[in-house]
Amino acid sequence: MVDKITFMETLHSVQDIMKASPSPMTKEEIQVYFKDMDLSNEQQEMIYQFLQLPQEEPIGNVEEQESGETVDAKKQSGARSSSRTKAKSAEKPQNPHFQMYLKEISAIPTLTGEQQNQLYHRLLAGEGAATEEISHQWLKKVIKIAGEYVTPRVYLEDLVQEGNVSLLLGLGQLSGNAAEYGVDEAKPLETAQLKRVEKCLEGFIREGMEQYRQGLEGEADSENTILAKVSLLHEARKALAEENGTDPTVEELCEYTRIPPQEIADILDLHEKARQ
Repeated sequence: MVDKITFMETLHSVQDIMKASPSPMTKEEIQVYFKDMDLSNEQQEMIYQFLQLPQEEPIGNVEEQESGETVDAKKQSGARSSSRTKAKSAEKPQNPHFQMYLKEISAIPTLTGEQQNQLYHRLLAGEGAATEEISHQWLKKVIKIAGEYVTPRVYLEDLVQEGNVSLLLGLGQLSGNAAEYGVDEAKPLETAQLKRVEKCLEGFIREGMEQYRQGLEGEADSENTILAKVSLLHEARKALAEENGTDPTVEELCEYTRIPPQEIADILDLHEKARQ
């Protein structure tokens, strides 16, 4: 099983190296950084494609390429618009590459229920090709989930990136786990089994986005972490109750939020005591 922390650190390191490299890295050069990880061929290919996505050009480079504008003119322009710049200092310039990405994935066709069932069945059976197919189907869902975690300091495109990587890791852990989900290879997935797989994948995505947001905003202290988890549990209980018609169990909340069962039980116990 791939260690998520090591994987994410390696992935970000390779991204930084690629940005600083004067020439594009080959697939073989990228694979060297992940050689000690137990990755399938499909996962390695997805990582390569992910790293090859065009990155947003640094603002400094864009300014250097501007023509017909002298340094003095830039200073004068900056002085005249200083108040407007300060007002928008927290806004990130629109990334044309991300806009193109949104347009491309909007064209991905939606599968029927039967097609989705077959895909998840192939994933749990350990078929590598199903991982890539499912990841493409989840791209729109990742964007929708990412919208819930956007803040003035945490941007949508960064959350989508983290979500896609977390999805990839989640698919890798689910692949070949038909026995754990009680799946009969000769029969289609039951509705409950299908929902369980989808909730598990969503849990991986949310966990990755939440960790990224907390790390970026400096919310690693215990108080803020507990508050964030309480909020996540509240939303999870609400969503699962609406879907199933009953209050979810600790195991269901664990699968949905990726929070350890004992920690969930402690938080729920504190919540009940506070109500009393």
